[in-house]
Amino acid sequence: MIVVNSTVSKTKHPVYKFTQGEVMKASEKPLPSTLGQYLEQGRQQAGLSHRQLASASGVHESTVNRLLKDQIEKPSAEQVQQLARVLELSIVDALAYIGVVRPRGLPSTKLYLREKFGLRGEQLDEATQEIQEIIDRHNN
Repeated sequence: MIVVNSTVSKTKHPVYKFTQGEVMKASEKPLPSTLGQYLEQGRQQAGLSHRQLASASGVHESTVNRLLKDQIEKPSAEQVQQLARVLELSIVDALAYIGVVRPRGLPSTKLYLREKFGLRGEQLDEATQEIQEIIDRHNN
């Protein structure tokens, strides 16, 4: 519950009182209201030009420009994910802007290793097997 003190202070700003657990850290900013604003904020923080972002993400520059200006009504999840990854933004948050929510449950070990660490082929199979052996040892 947030209570606004009705008296006006000398600075003429309302005084907010928060119950325990409702105080937002000063470094935490609310998320922007649109995908374009979210990506633009990330682009600026990363210090990348539109062209650099396009090149690094593999998304065509005109598409990047249109996404950052919220001119694409239904952006592809793949493009949003590529841009978020380059900008080191939360992919989950970025996808939420376009209505894609994280499925319940966890991905398989193999899928996680492939997506998180880019493992492929024999490396992926070997890492998956080693992790499964560790899990089996701890479950027995």
